[in-house]
Amino acid sequence: MEERPRVLSGARPTGRLHLGHLWGVLANWKKLQETYACYFFIADWHALTEDPRKSLEFRTLIEEIVMDWLTAGVDPDRAVLFVQSWVPEHVELHMVFSMLVHLSRLLRMPTLKEHVASLRTEEFRGTRKGELDRATREAVQHVLQRYPDLVEHPDRQSILTAEAKQIFLQTLKDAVEDEEEELSYGHLVSYGRLGYPVLQSADVLLYRPRFVPVGEDQLSHLELTREIARRFNRTYKTRVFPIPKPLLTDFPKVPGTDGRKMSKSYGNTILIGEDRETLEKKIRRMYTDPQKIRKTDPGRPEICPVFQLHRMVTPEGEQQTIAEDCRAGALGCVVCKGMLAERMEAFMAPLRERRLALERERDTVWDRLREGTRKARALAQETMRQVRAAMGMPEPPA
Repeated sequence: MEERPRVLSGARPTGRLHLGHLWGVLANWKKLQETYACYFFIADWHALTEDPRKSLEFRTLIEEIVMDWLTAGVDPDRAVLFVQSWVPEHVELHMVFSMLVHLSRLLRMPTLKEHVASLRTEEFRGTRKGELDRATREAVQHVLQRYPDLVEHPDRQSILTAEAKQIFLQTLKDAVEDEEEELSYGHLVSYGRLGYPVLQSADVLLYRPRFVPVGEDQLSHLELTREIARRFNRTYKTRVFPIPKPLLTDFPKVPGTDGRKMSKSYGNTILIGEDRETLEKKIRRMYTDPQKIRKTDPGRPEICPVFQLHRMVTPEGEQQTIAEDCRAGALGCVVCKGMLAERMEAFMAPLRERRLALERERDTVWDRLREGTRKARALAQETMRQVRAAMGMPEPPA
């Protein structure tokens, strides 16, 4: 496997994954493992930057996410799967790199600014929740009074209220993110969160990969990693670290049951291997084109979340028929959802079967992680041997 170009990617332990992860990240990993020497890891140290108490849940969270990886087709015989905290060299290399990065560089990281803005928004939400809820209701009621035909169904009114609240919070977040004073809310940011990008760079460079699969929004983190690799090599006149290149990935936007992006924070997800009854219930309640109230109303499949999921699981010819009938007012939303439920169940059944089999063999999941971690650590130890040699540091006793 090691003759192939090396690729590294990871994910924080968040528990059960949904179809957004399946069609976004995991489908890409499944392809990569056929061509590259892939290292996929559980970034449990990173999860602590959100909430240090998360460690109390790690055993369950790690188990759940790895079972979803295996269910999706990530193969431990083709890729190395391991746990970040089980390889102590991650922390050691992080310490080395932390001496090569200035505070001002970390404060310019777009993800840190976004994180600070989110925390400030949450702080506002917590201290002024009543005002926010009241302002949201008043705004929505004003719109409904002025445009009474805009939304007729009560469920859609609640969705409109939720979206208005999100818009208010996003507007506040955008305003905070644009502020010049970057340390005004330093009491919300831990030392560990500030150094998150440096640990991420250590995660990558420890395995000296040639490529790192990333989306456009992650390029700033990879660029810092490339900077650190160059700085280490230049400082110690060595070539320990290759400069990793991005494997740009276009992750599809998978709609949730309420029309927004599928996300746990929105509570609009369909889980990998979802049971049939829950799956059908979620699809029946899905948000559709707000202008298509009756079956005979012409619909707009291009904006309908139900149709977007049809694109994922329904044959192309049938998709075209659904779109044409929807636009012509010949297909109602109830029937369209029923068709989606059938197609989704056919897609989900084998995934559900694989996942249930894994749940009956949980010890095997941990065995594969331990096996992968031994392989990962062997490479990590070799990297740190080269790092210490380049720095002129004596080797620790065996």
